[in-house]
Amino acid sequence: MSAPAFYDELRALRLERLLDASVAIITEEGWDRLSMTKVAQRSGVPRQSLYKEVGTKSELGEAVVRREVDRFLAGVRDGIAAHPGSVEEGLGAAARFALEYGETNAVLKAILRPGHDPELLELLTVRPEVVLTQASQAVSDALGSAPEAMVDSMVRLTLSHLLQPTVSIDEAVDRIKHTVHGFLAGP
Repeated sequence: MSAPAFYDELRALRLERLLDASVAIITEEGWDRLSMTKVAQRSGVPRQSLYKEVGTKSELGEAVVRREVDRFLAGVRDGIAAHPGSVEEGLGAAARFALEYGETNAVLKAILRPGHDPELLELLTVRPEVVLTQASQAVSDALGSAPEAMVDSMVRLTLSHLLQPTVSIDEAVDRIKHTVHGFLAGP
């Protein structure tokens, strides 16, 4: 193993420790109670290294959200890949994963909890490149070729049900699949 690979692995491990510690603090105490000192203490990484690795508290929040989004998108891709013969079933599986993951994800629950600091929620809802653009691109890539309007609608419907659920996951998935079916059937 070469020296650069070793240091890359060490840096990746340190970042994971920092993000894991941050998630634990966010879910236990909320974003507004997270401090760089607490993250350093919980992770065992010196504060100076923490600042070098992630920068500011806002940048740490972005790194936490980015990691969760990456995990989320991997599951979406896997849902689509599990149904190579059916766009409707693949998108339904992707939507189901997204909704179930969101329902059990501690970070998302902490972000959506009443009384939270709005900074992390803003990353998810106001900055479209954080979730919406990446999710649309992941779905498009997983499908190979699909109408842009269908992908955008499916992603927006899924995120809407995720952020403000009004029906069960089964009903939301049925609605999303029905919408996809309508796109595929054409005018």
